[in-house]
Amino acid sequence: MGFDYIELDVRLSKDKQLVVIHDANVLRTTDGEGLIEDLTVKELKKLDAGSWFSPAFAGEKIPLLNEVLKEVSGKTGIIIEMKSPENQPGMTEILADMLNSYKPDNQIKVQSFHINEIKKFHQLAPEIPAGLLLSKHLDLFHLASYRDFASFLSVHHLLLSKSFINQAELFGYEIYSWTISKQYQFADMQRLGVHGIISDDEKRIPDSIIYVLITPFLKGQDFFKTLLA
Repeated sequence: MGFDYIELDVRLSKDKQLVVIHDANVLRTTDGEGLIEDLTVKELKKLDAGSWFSPAFAGEKIPLLNEVLKEVSGKTGIIIEMKSPENQPGMTEILADMLNSYKPDNQIKVQSFHINEIKKFHQLAPEIPAGLLLSKHLDLFHLASYRDFASFLSVHHLLLSKSFINQAELFGYEIYSWTISKQYQFADMQRLGVHGIISDDEKRIPDSIIYVLITPFLKGQDFFKTLLA
C-alpha cells in the first residue's frame, strides 16, 4: 500500500475494554449516542459505525484493539494514541499489559498528549517505543527531560523547523509531523527532514525514505479487507 503504519486512537469502554475510536461520543460516527465510557462492548458492537462515512461501509462495527492487532499482525505497523488517558483510570495499565503479553510480528508504538501517562506507560512497557504528541514548542530543557521515557515526538506541522528537528535529533528523537493532507506538504516535510508523516490521505513521495502513517480507521478497515482478499 506504500505506507508503513496505520495510526489509530483508543478509549476505554464501560467494561474496561480498549476500543478503537477517535471521538469520546459515538454520536458523530455511528447510529447511536452516548459516551464510550458509559457503554459496554456488547452495546458498542450493536452500532453501525460505517454508514456515516459511506454506504459501502454500512454495518461496520467499532473494533476492539485486540481485534485490530490480530488483523494486521505481520502486515503493517501500528501507532496507538491513548485518548485522554488522564480521564480514564486504568487505560495506561490495561494497554501496557495487553502489549506486554502480545507477541507482534509488526512494529508497535504508543503516543499521547499526556506526559505523565506516557511516562507511566514507558515504566510499565519499556520495550515498546513511546512518544509525545505536541501542539506547542518545546525548549531544550524539556527535550532533554522527556528523553528518559519518549523515543519520538509527533509534532503539529506548523511548529516544525529544521533547527528544531536538528536539536531533537541530538537527543535521539525521531520526529513525526501531523496532520498532512496536501501534496505540497509532503514535499515540505521531506525537505525539513522529518522521520515520519501522519496523514489522512494515501499520498507518498516516490522512493521517499520517510514513513507515511495513515490515520482514518475506516480506510484502514478497507485496507484489511484488501489484505485478506
